[in-house]
Amino acid sequence: MNDTFLPGNGFDTYEEQDRVLMGLSGSVRSGVAVRILQQQGFAVAAAVVRLADTPEEHAAADAAKALAKKLDVECIALNAEALAGQDVDAARFAALLTAADKLGIQYVASGHYARMETDTQSVSHLFPPESGAPDESDRLAALSPEVLTRLILPLGDFAPEDVEDMAEDFKL
Repeated sequence: MNDTFLPGNGFDTYEEQDRVLMGLSGSVRSGVAVRILQQQGFAVAAAVVRLADTPEEHAAADAAKALAKKLDVECIALNAEALAGQDVDAARFAALLTAADKLGIQYVASGHYARMETDTQSVSHLFPPESGAPDESDRLAALSPEVLTRLILPLGDFAPEDVEDMAEDFKL
């Protein structure tokens, strides 16, 4: 995996428990997720994961880097082509966790419409969103318990219309 750092707001000066590495797709939705995390008090860094050396993957990475610059967050570009044979979401989260571990960041986040809840035994469980948003929990079902215990899903309580309104408010 190659790590490339872009200029940002110096997230590495915050306390470790306050940090989160956001998987950034370049979509407005992932930008809103970053802003929500920031409003919740997290120091956010972003990562864009490239699973193939294709024009589409490069364009998506460029869009994510441009969004990170607009959001004023550091962005790590991860070349994870070696993981390309795996389930796409599992491969992306594996790359995110590896990068988070290298950076000493406890949590990873994404803009999926799903929710995380922890039971009385401190086991994390994945649930559909309560907001009527499209259920994307099935896309994350293959994630390991290690990923689930570290995963934050800031959009799980919001309807797509709410996310669109927030995008306008955040000028995204």
